[in-house]
Amino acid sequence: HERIDHTIEFEGFHSEQNAVARMVASNLSVGGVYCTSCTDFPEMSRLGVRMALPHNGNLEVEAVVVRRRELPSPSGGDDRYELALFFTSITEEQKAMLSSYLQATTAPQKLEN
Repeated sequence: HERIDHTIEFEGFHSEQNAVARMVASNLSVGGVYCTSCTDFPEMSRLGVRMALPHNGNLEVEAVVVRRRELPSPSGGDDRYELALFFTSITEEQKAMLSSYLQATTAPQKLEN
């Protein structure tokens, strides 16, 4: 799936660890998302993903962490993590909703005079 450079905040949660994390996507496709997180999730962790897509509704899918990289803070603060998430249970309706959202975010904007 084509990845679109796009920033959007969303939630990732792991029911077994009872952890909820605020995540920020840097690119997104109908197959997955590349993001940063303040919470560490090991590779192969199964997460729930909740995204509020402006004008398209809420998207709730399951994902698995396929890549993880620690980003130490240069100021000595909290570490952050880069995560690549693959959507494992996304319906055709959810794919269509996400595809519509991605097309709208990449469509050329008309300027009004």
